[in-house]
Amino acid sequence: MRFLAHRVDRQYAATIERVDAAVEAATRIVEGKARGCVGPVEVAVSTSTGMWELVVEAHRPMFGRQDAEVWQRDRNAFGTTTITRSGVLVVVNAQACKGKAVEIDKTLLHELTHALQFNRRGARDLIERSIANNYGITPMSEREARAANRQVDKDEREAARMERHHRLLAQSIA
Repeated sequence: MRFLAHRVDRQYAATIERVDAAVEAATRIVEGKARGCVGPVEVAVSTSTGMWELVVEAHRPMFGRQDAEVWQRDRNAFGTTTITRSGVLVVVNAQACKGKAVEIDKTLLHELTHALQFNRRGARDLIERSIANNYGITPMSEREARAANRQVDKDEREAARMERHHRLLAQSIA
C-alpha cells in the first residue's frame, strides 16, 4: 500500500496524520467484514480540486484522457475511489474531512470497501467499460448502462453499511 499527500497545505496535517494512522486498520476491518481482498491500493489525501486531478491522472495511461470536468461533480465529497493501471486509487478529501476524525474513518472504510469491490470477479472490466463510456470512448448500450448503474447502487449500499464500523476503527488505532 502506498500513501501520499497531494497538493495539501499544513492546515490539513491532522487529516493526513489520521489517514496515515488509520489506513492499515481500516483495510483489515474491510477485508474481515466483507470477506475479500482490497488488493494493490494507493491512498492519497488531497484537496477538493486535487482529488479529481488525481482521478484524471490515474485514468490517463489507461484511457488517454485528461478531462477533469467529467469527474468534478461534488467538491464536497469526502472521498472517491477509482481503478488505476496497477490497482486502485483511494483519495480522501482533506478539505471536506478537516477536523472530523469520524468522517475520515467513515470515508476510509467506505472507499476501501470500493477498493475491495473493484477486485471482485468481473468488477474491473465493468468499471473500465463505464469509464470508457463516461469519457465518450466506447459507448455502452442502455441495457449495459442500467446494469452498471444497478451495480454501482449495490456497491454504494455495501460501502455505506461498512461506515458503521467507524468506532471499531477508532478503537483499533487509539
